[in-house]
Amino acid sequence: TMQAAGVYVLPQLRHPLLAADRCVANDVRLGESHHVLVLSGPNAGGKTVAMKALALAVLCARAGLHVAAGTGARVDLADRLLADIGDAQNLRENLSTFSAHLANLARIVAAADATSVVVLDELGDGTDPGEGAALAQAVLEALASAGARVVVTTHYALLKELAQVDARFENGSFEFDPTTLAPTYRLRFGVPGTSSALAVAARMGVRRDVLDRAGELLDREDRRLERTLAEL
Repeated sequence: TMQAAGVYVLPQLRHPLLAADRCVANDVRLGESHHVLVLSGPNAGGKTVAMKALALAVLCARAGLHVAAGTGARVDLADRLLADIGDAQNLRENLSTFSAHLANLARIVAAADATSVVVLDELGDGTDPGEGAALAQAVLEALASAGARVVVTTHYALLKELAQVDARFENGSFEFDPTTLAPTYRLRFGVPGTSSALAVAARMGVRRDVLDRAGELLDREDRRLERTLAEL
């Protein structure tokens, strides 16, 4: 019998659509000591894949299917899986990227309760960063107060800091190898991750002088936070 306590313990979780020889398995947990998992780290570093893998595990267990995780996995019963992933802009409906996300978020916040699992990709993205981050924090606090289990991916420092001060939240970050300038796809709990945007840009072939200029323009406080996280 599946339990309904909202606990998800997934050792060596994999995304079932990734080839076994290429997939990096990670231990993912949610709902025991924290209700909201804040995933940060580099672009194309594994955040969305891990979030989708947990969501698929919830759906597979509901459908009586095998879960792509190791021995000792626990997947409690969720009445609803609520998701905001990808770009839902629609010219016919007069929805921009941001307004489409907001319409979806409004429905999610209204529907979420203690029997819900919510997955949110790049919450608050697509508008002024200060307002976007503030709105994202308010949404996450409302979902946590409703008792929902939430996984969110973000590059916002505000949300990374939130997980340090609110016991309902926990940070998880994907590593980036500064030597090879490549993601490792390994997840660590308890530590926020750096976005490493300039390193990713270098890896994608952006010209050196453009990268140097971007480094000069970087806000000092943001750079200090990135350095601190890298040192941690």
